[in-house]
Amino acid sequence: MGVDWTALEETIRVAALRHAAEVIAEHPEQNFYAIALHGVSTSESENIAMPLLALNSVEALERDRQSESRELLVERGEDLDAENDYEDRSDAEVEGQLSEEHVTDSEDESRDSEDETDAEEDSEDLDEVLNAIEADLDADDDESFYSDKWEPSDWHWSAIDLCQDPAAQIWSDAMTDLATREGWESTIKRYYHTLVAVAQSLREELNERTKVDLVAYVADDDHAEKLLELCLTPQQLVEHFPQLGQPVP
Repeated sequence: MGVDWTALEETIRVAALRHAAEVIAEHPEQNFYAIALHGVSTSESENIAMPLLALNSVEALERDRQSESRELLVERGEDLDAENDYEDRSDAEVEGQLSEEHVTDSEDESRDSEDETDAEEDSEDLDEVLNAIEADLDADDDESFYSDKWEPSDWHWSAIDLCQDPAAQIWSDAMTDLATREGWESTIKRYYHTLVAVAQSLREELNERTKVDLVAYVADDDHAEKLLELCLTPQQLVEHFPQLGQPVP
């Protein structure tokens, strides 16, 4: 049993276009920035699966990041509603009481207090510097290809099936059988060629329905850079992944 690659490409394209157009139409207030085909591994396995479709918008990305940050704070036991400068000190004096030590050693305590204040100010200055550095690093990480911005499995719409059984199983069986007879590498290479063609077509057809230039690509960690270069326009590569194609210093 062979594989009609032209028919497979059209099947995936039509299904992906329909599902993506529905999601975009249902959320006209959102700015969709990316669409991806994923879930197909280039590593040899028992079968070759049909791809999943994923989409994400700028608004959904920001909302999910805020939700994740809040969950992390809760896991750490931090009270989100507590005042930042509040501290429940274990050595606090009961109001109206003054110990003998406070009276006899007032001058020493005054000097200690000044030293502690200076130390706290130095600590705050260092914290501000470190926080600024961390914010800059986080900002860079948030835009990298390996961040949640470009990881389809992390997106709000992350796993849309393009084909339901038995159609999906028929295509999967056909490709798996071909790989068994003619080799995994040649079959998966031809399959990825088909997926790249679909991604390019989706960008051209869906750009008219989105408010920003839509980035459409095939996602696979093992060949991420090569797939981006095949799927994206030169302008998109420069805008979103300027590090690609630049010589290593």
